[in-house]
Amino acid sequence: MKIRKFWSKGTAEGASPHGKPVAFSCWRSSDTSETDAHESTLAAARRILDAFQAGRKPDRYAYGCVPLREEVMNTVCDAEGNVIAVVTRNLYGSLVLNAERVMFVDIDFPSMSAGEATRHFFARLFGRVKRPPESEHEEKARAGVEQFVTANPGWNIRLYRTGAGLRGIVTHDLFDPKSGTTLDILRRLGSDPLYIRLCKAQECFRARLTPKPWRCGHRANTVRYPVENAEAADEFERWQAHYEARHRRYATCRFVGEIGSGQAHLEAQRVVELHDFVTRCSESLALA
Repeated sequence: MKIRKFWSKGTAEGASPHGKPVAFSCWRSSDTSETDAHESTLAAARRILDAFQAGRKPDRYAYGCVPLREEVMNTVCDAEGNVIAVVTRNLYGSLVLNAERVMFVDIDFPSMSAGEATRHFFARLFGRVKRPPESEHEEKARAGVEQFVTANPGWNIRLYRTGAGLRGIVTHDLFDPKSGTTLDILRRLGSDPLYIRLCKAQECFRARLTPKPWRCGHRANTVRYPVENAEAADEFERWQAHYEARHRRYATCRFVGEIGSGQAHLEAQRVVELHDFVTRCSESLALA
């Protein structure tokens, strides 16, 4: 997993080819120490400055190509003490479960166009629609999962309804998030392409544990980790207090059933227990 404990920001200052002062800053990380992270970020900032001064375009990292700058909140270990999952706080403030070998499947439903939404509104208004489009999308997505499991005896997938689709947790075995076979399975199950790309780049499977702030009447967090000063720390504490008060009224997903053999690897069981507890998937709450 590309989950780092230490982060540091570095800046390199110099002059442009025209003699004007310039400065480039970047973040880098390390699992060893803050010193190691700081040395890495200074070297990276220097490389960017050197490229600029030489007239070359600085390198730009694509989404997911470097570790995500997220605060580590908790770690999950197996019976031998090996880390099997890490809980982090993401960019906008929600908690995320990063699993090294337990596969999460992220299936988003297609969004309605403005025209479709208008037609559906009037159809409901005049009693012509007995159920919302989301139910049809859910049935179609679930049917796809059922077909896959039927074609692959021994598989077992727990399914959950999220605010925008379905989430699956594969429990019968463990998987390498970097392998072509794993990525192909995610595609066949209908996973979001961006999620598949992120799994490969970050070398883990990810699932959001707490609601998205805007879905529970709050704004997204704007204070990036690591917090750089006292003013930013105060702002984050205020944001967090409001967010926690808001998201208590919501669940992140709802358990809808299990498809397959019923088998569960011990590592998958441990991850499922944490996931189900934090997401509140068995409670009768609105999804956010």
